[in-house]
Amino acid sequence: MALLCLIFSAHLKCNAQDEVISTRDSVLQISVERYLTLGLASYYMKLNDQHVSPLNYMGGSFLMQFGAFKRKKNTIRNLTFSATSTVLSPKPDEREIDPTGNYYKLEMAYSQHYYLRSFDRSKYQWYVGGKIKSATNIRLNPQLDGGFITFLLANGIFASSVIEREIKVSSRPLTLSWQLDLPIVNHVIRPSFLNIYDFVNPESDWVEERLSDSGWKAINRYSNITSTISLLYPIKSNNILKFSYEWDFYRINSGLKATRASHTYMFSFLFNF
Repeated sequence: MALLCLIFSAHLKCNAQDEVISTRDSVLQISVERYLTLGLASYYMKLNDQHVSPLNYMGGSFLMQFGAFKRKKNTIRNLTFSATSTVLSPKPDEREIDPTGNYYKLEMAYSQHYYLRSFDRSKYQWYVGGKIKSATNIRLNPQLDGGFITFLLANGIFASSVIEREIKVSSRPLTLSWQLDLPIVNHVIRPSFLNIYDFVNPESDWVEERLSDSGWKAINRYSNITSTISLLYPIKSNNILKFSYEWDFYRINSGLKATRASHTYMFSFLFNF
């Protein structure tokens, strides 16, 4: 009889513990943080596109970004839209050879990460996932009659990883994170040399010619790598201030090569809702 009472008591205790764990997990699962994001950044880039010129072009401007950020128990989702325009110039002593041109960039990105594990006594949290990105790069070259407009359109899938660590400054918890995005495959549309259009032939189709220059490219043909370091600083009303630095690099290895590297220093405000 005593043995039966002991077994019954142990069973009730296990059920109670399971209910506590289940309740705790359900609370964590429905605990969702949602934010609208608005950011302003200082943007600098360097470009070498042999479809246009063998010279290196440099320029800087401001970049605007808005989007949405959502965090649940084990997932992080982020959607961003960004735009910038700048004037690209070669070195001062080369401007007589090849003058300045205008550059425009539009980008949409969506990433989703899942918690994988923690390490170093749970100081670091590691998330892995994926990212899709659509980037439109347009360059106006007024000095080139036949190739006044050149562009690069890239839509791709990326493998992505985030490492986070919480640090304390004046007893306030801050989150430091590093995100790395590596390309898996991209569909790239890049016109032929100087984007020259066969306007002499009445049967020529500009859209068809541009699509003929497109194709799927793996990392060995189109390597677009992005590294982002961010610091999140919580303020009143559950809002967040975010400071970030992003290094973005791409290189096309097919045909005439093109290389671009950019640096973005951004200040963002995350509105909780």
